[in-house]
Amino acid sequence: MKQKRKFNLHRLGVICFITIMLAIVLWQIVVNKTETQTATKVTVNDSFMSNGWFFRNEVVVQGTTGDTVKHIVQGGEKVQKNAALAVVYANANALENSQKISILDDQIELLENATQVITGGSDSVKIESMITSKITELSSEVQQSTVSGIQSSVTELRNLCLRRAIDSVDKDTLLSQAQTLKSERNYLQQQIGNSSVTISSPASGFFSEIVDGFEAKLTISSLDTLTVQELENLNPSKISTNSSDTLGKVVQDFRWYFAMSVPKTEVEDLSVGDSLLLRFAQVSNDIQVSIYDIRKQKNDENALLIVSGMEITPEILSMRYQSVEVIKKIYTGIQVPKNAVRIQTDSDGNSTQGVFILPDSISRFKPIEVLYEYGNYYIVKQGTTTQNTGLVVGDRIIVKGRDLEDLKVVK
Repeated sequence: MKQKRKFNLHRLGVICFITIMLAIVLWQIVVNKTETQTATKVTVNDSFMSNGWFFRNEVVVQGTTGDTVKHIVQGGEKVQKNAALAVVYANANALENSQKISILDDQIELLENATQVITGGSDSVKIESMITSKITELSSEVQQSTVSGIQSSVTELRNLCLRRAIDSVDKDTLLSQAQTLKSERNYLQQQIGNSSVTISSPASGFFSEIVDGFEAKLTISSLDTLTVQELENLNPSKISTNSSDTLGKVVQDFRWYFAMSVPKTEVEDLSVGDSLLLRFAQVSNDIQVSIYDIRKQKNDENALLIVSGMEITPEILSMRYQSVEVIKKIYTGIQVPKNAVRIQTDSDGNSTQGVFILPDSISRFKPIEVLYEYGNYYIVKQGTTTQNTGLVVGDRIIVKGRDLEDLKVVK
């Protein structure tokens, strides 16, 4: 009985020993296992979020808004002083007749253009080519939101299509139709009479339909003495909507200013004259601006950052208080985990920062040039495959491994 128990204890001891040894081997395999990450190209913004206010020189257009107002210009359009912005009609019938007159004017212009084309003849093949080219141009303008050029392109395309369609039309017929439309237009004009008032632009600039109540306060001259405290005391809830006695406003200058209260740490590496990008949610493209001024007070945690820009769009003209991403710089390169970076020292004692890659079963050391640091990653300069310098997309970066050396077999 005692011998059997002794045998069982001996066998149990052997099993435990084998189990422990296997655990140690497995643990070493897990600990020493080489892990890699594929090098990818990324673009990262060195930026921060903020809120700010637009400062512009603006003149409010006094007038009226309502169902009997016909707008001649739209938001974002450039206007000259005393140019007509809108026409106010005495009643709805007068406005309706005016709209009909606009349609008739358009039709008369088309017919008169058609008669000129017939006189000069037409080349159908050339016209087809011009139509195709104009459609391509118009498509590009629509994609780029080039509002100022779209109307002109539409008119040219319409005239080209008319030229293509009138080869078999008699000139006298077109003239007769144009005369009929002119008679109808004159009759409608008589019905309107003097029952309308034209609202003219008080200044040259860019028209905006949005009036918010800050036009007289947030002027460019008010920036001269502006402080962080004054900016922070501005209340966004005080922004109003258009009243019934204002048609809109005219922004007088190409250049506008945007003022923000930002942590001092965000402007430590910035100087007056530096270029930045502003990214607004309402605007499709980033807006390039330059730093107009940076004002710091000793006891204030925040600094006053004022930038200026010259891009004019209907969206920018309508904004006053706005959230924005301020982009200092955009970095594009290879993303490298910080824990993958190693230091190699040569025989002369010179140290080089880089990473090991694993193109096959042999590790290779590649120096890196760090462009930007964020979180647990670096953005490093991308190398070239032709010269075999630096990291390139697709390299297998060793992020975990022991006893790494250049040109060493990795198991």
